[in-house]
Amino acid sequence: MRYHVKGGLVAALGLLSGTALVQAADLPARTAPTPVFVAPVLSSWTGFYAGSTYGYDFTNFHTRQGNGASRNLDKSGQSGGGFVGYNYEYNRFVVGAEGGIDLNLVRGNERVTTAGLPTHLDSLYDIRLRGRLGYDLGMFMPFIAGGAVINESYQSAEAPLNASGANHQSVGYTIGGGVDVKVNPAGYLGLQNGFLASLLGPLVVRVEYLHDSLPDSTYAFDGRTFRTHSDSDIVRAAIIQRFGDTPPRPYIDAATQQVNWAGGYGGVFGGGGFITPETKNVIGGGKTKFDTSGAQGGLYTGTNFMFRDHYMLGFEGSTAYTDIEGNGREPTGPTHFRNYINADLRARAGYAYGSYLPFVSAGFAYGRSEQINTTTGSQLGRVNNEAIEAGAGLDYRISERISVRGEYLHEFGINDKIVNLNNTNYAKQSIDGDFFRVGAAYHFE
Repeated sequence: MRYHVKGGLVAALGLLSGTALVQAADLPARTAPTPVFVAPVLSSWTGFYAGSTYGYDFTNFHTRQGNGASRNLDKSGQSGGGFVGYNYEYNRFVVGAEGGIDLNLVRGNERVTTAGLPTHLDSLYDIRLRGRLGYDLGMFMPFIAGGAVINESYQSAEAPLNASGANHQSVGYTIGGGVDVKVNPAGYLGLQNGFLASLLGPLVVRVEYLHDSLPDSTYAFDGRTFRTHSDSDIVRAAIIQRFGDTPPRPYIDAATQQVNWAGGYGGVFGGGGFITPETKNVIGGGKTKFDTSGAQGGLYTGTNFMFRDHYMLGFEGSTAYTDIEGNGREPTGPTHFRNYINADLRARAGYAYGSYLPFVSAGFAYGRSEQINTTTGSQLGRVNNEAIEAGAGLDYRISERISVRGEYLHEFGINDKIVNLNNTNYAKQSIDGDFFRVGAAYHFE
């Protein structure tokens, strides 16, 4: 009996199984779920950044004399400098503010004069303060920008000595547009560690166009008065280091318990300096020198590379507006001297000890000065000065992202420049300088 029950149970289970199979056969075939594409999360453009720029400037100067005679001069040349800024992104729209200093090589002489109008015009430097509006397209950010530009130019009546002229600073507007592009050369080359990986890590490359317009300014020299305004079209490129594009590095190294100083940084500085111009009379012999002093302020940016936990090698560049001036005597007569712009590019070496990074540096410096004979009024608005620069300082890390600095720099003049203020003495000049700076920097990694 029990065998029949058992057999009936097996038969019933078989019937149920068969019925289930038949029903399953009538159901639609099960398919794999359709894959859903998830767009990669793109890093925001929000954050601080610092960079350096180089471009070409096309400037039209329009100048007229008091008697109504006028003249247009088209000049072109190179420009370059540094800048810092901050972006804030909201719903893909990016707003920001940016400030920078550019040194200009936009100048030229005209051998033929028109109604006694100036034969030399020279754009010396630009300081721009701009707002920016962009749109996040992933690795691309097109933008427009606008704001104020401060320019100093030199205008003179003689070529090539340019000994009768005047400098003038004016404020105008700047507008433009361009595109920022995120690139990673180290990734393209398959570099993950080492010096080249740090050097070629994630960067932002910029291409942009700017239009600067400066209003009429008055230049009075050589017994005449001129009114001059200018319009400039600038095309330039920039390399930018930005917080957020480089994978974060530990602030404190777990193995050594040392602050990690590696990576890029950018900041601002202020301070003062002393410059001693030494001028030689090539024809009559003899030389004179006197001391000048004043303040300076500007921007700096650089990159550090660390070796064996403590040793630092790096490079750094800076651009500064200066107001170092004084009176003295040159072979050409009593003179007023003013240095108004400085830039440098230096290598650095240091030894990191916790939050402290003492360092030495050496490199090349470039500056410009204005010089006026206070008796005759003869003026040179642009005397170029090149120098070898060396110094030492101390960086101190006060937080994960912020460091402060104090440093001393000495410049050794390397090229004698002609300073022929009254067209009667042939004089050459070199300068030495001592500078003291304090600054604060933001570290991007």
